[in-house]
Amino acid sequence: MRATTDETQRLDPIAAVSAFGRATYSDLVTVVALSVAASLASLPLVTLGAALLALVETMTDVVEGEAAGRRVSERARLAAFRESFRRNLRRGLPFSLLAIAVVATTYAYSTIALTVRQPAFLLGALAGLYAVVIVVVVLFRAASLVARAPEEPRTELSTTTALRDAAYHLLETPSFSVLQSCFAALLLGLCVSLGIAVVLLLPGWLALLEVVAFEETTGEGAERIVLAYRGELV
Repeated sequence: MRATTDETQRLDPIAAVSAFGRATYSDLVTVVALSVAASLASLPLVTLGAALLALVETMTDVVEGEAAGRRVSERARLAAFRESFRRNLRRGLPFSLLAIAVVATTYAYSTIALTVRQPAFLLGALAGLYAVVIVVVVLFRAASLVARAPEEPRTELSTTTALRDAAYHLLETPSFSVLQSCFAALLLGLCVSLGIAVVLLLPGWLALLEVVAFEETTGEGAERIVLAYRGELV
């Protein structure tokens, strides 16, 4: 209970939401461009993990560059995404397999549940939907850990280690992680209902949400991002 109280006092969800909105407004073109690039790069499915790693790494550089006063062109950002994608093709395979397994299982349960309408399969489909959201949040947090790891080969963070560390990392701030998961679910539902937004906005939004959440829980706070995009960061 004490740890939860300390977490509530230390973290500011309102600042995180403000940072997300401000960054989306200022870098909407980047969000769309990276979303489309990630969607196209994920088409073979087995490259989904590499696309996710490249997306989070590039979005992290975008936000940190804004905070440091280093703005680059959209072309340079897409070039950075392409380079990171190629570099992470092998490293992203565990991410791809985990995502495909969870989505495929949920789809199978949902299809059976709609056909036979038995409670067990309905519960399985509902649990699968929760699992999809949780896995999405864990995958993006793991991608953050990989993107921020030291670049020296000897200290390179493996994806399996990153996935394990991501789960522990999220459990350190349970209340905030629940809020992040709910916001991610809201974005998923909104984009799925709009159809084309799954390609144009969802990947970039989820990456931006992760960058902001990571900054709030581990970095210098999401308020720093708000000030940076306002041009008020000293």
